[in-house]
Amino acid sequence: MHTYLRNKPVWVQLITFGVLTIGIFLLVGSLGLSLVAYFNHLSVSQLGAMGPSDYARPELSGVLKGELIIQFLVFFLPSMIFAYLADPRPLSYIGLKSPQKKSFLPITIITIVVAYFTVSFLGTLDESIVHLLPKATQKWIVSGENNVNGMLDNILTMKSPADMIMPIFLVGILAAVGEEVFFRGILQKFFIQIFKSAWPGIIFTGFLFSAIHMQFMGFLPRMVLGIVLGALYWFSGSLFLSILGHFIFNLITLLLMYFKVADLDSKNSSSAIIIFLGILSLAIVVFLVNLLRKKSTTTYATEFPPPADNIFLDDQDHPV
Repeated sequence: MHTYLRNKPVWVQLITFGVLTIGIFLLVGSLGLSLVAYFNHLSVSQLGAMGPSDYARPELSGVLKGELIIQFLVFFLPSMIFAYLADPRPLSYIGLKSPQKKSFLPITIITIVVAYFTVSFLGTLDESIVHLLPKATQKWIVSGENNVNGMLDNILTMKSPADMIMPIFLVGILAAVGEEVFFRGILQKFFIQIFKSAWPGIIFTGFLFSAIHMQFMGFLPRMVLGIVLGALYWFSGSLFLSILGHFIFNLITLLLMYFKVADLDSKNSSSAIIIFLGILSLAIVVFLVNLLRKKSTTTYATEFPPPADNIFLDDQDHPV
């Protein structure tokens, strides 16, 4: 009888996944950075000495693009390897299957589009909180935010429709797939089991999802986005929908930047329209997620049955 990792205690699974992630991070990171340095005519030491201001230089945009691909692999590879070790049906285990009901697709799309206004509103709250902090702390946070924005501007410069292909691939598709597989497909399962309840696990995973980006200014909106994506996955039973939702959210941001409707530095915390739309959209998102919950057949018991009911036999094994 083959014992898959999903039959092990959740802490064993979490530690195994952590070790796997660190190992792949070190391996892919070192090999990937060497390739990035080579193709951009830099030495590894020069690459390691680069700071945020260097990443914002247009001539080094290839470095940042390469590192985004490495980031995708660091999220994606350990998740898929763990899924193959955890379950005889790895794709199903990770959530890459059809949603429970066809109606969940339009609900997901509407929820994410509406949630964009919620996230924008929460971004203004984050900015307001920063203004209440000591001046030195404000300066440190704003400086970090400007550095990150400078790096993103370097790959998000879009003068024609053709220029959108690479940002959509890097920031839209790769980020959505890699982060959703890692956070929702794997980590959220662990934390729901640890808390023995869906919502605490979803919320804590959303917290980690935001924290790993290391941007204080966008912490609250990114955490709420992570919670919404986690709920979409849990209640629909399909990681495809959370990936789609993540992609749509990033695509909206890219399109707004391309058409000059918004840019990375355009936050107006005093806008009454932003506040009104934010509160209204939050209410609509809560309604839609609750609608998804009512239609869903997902329960803790169905997702995590007792170990005795959760054992898979190899083809050569025979039940006793």
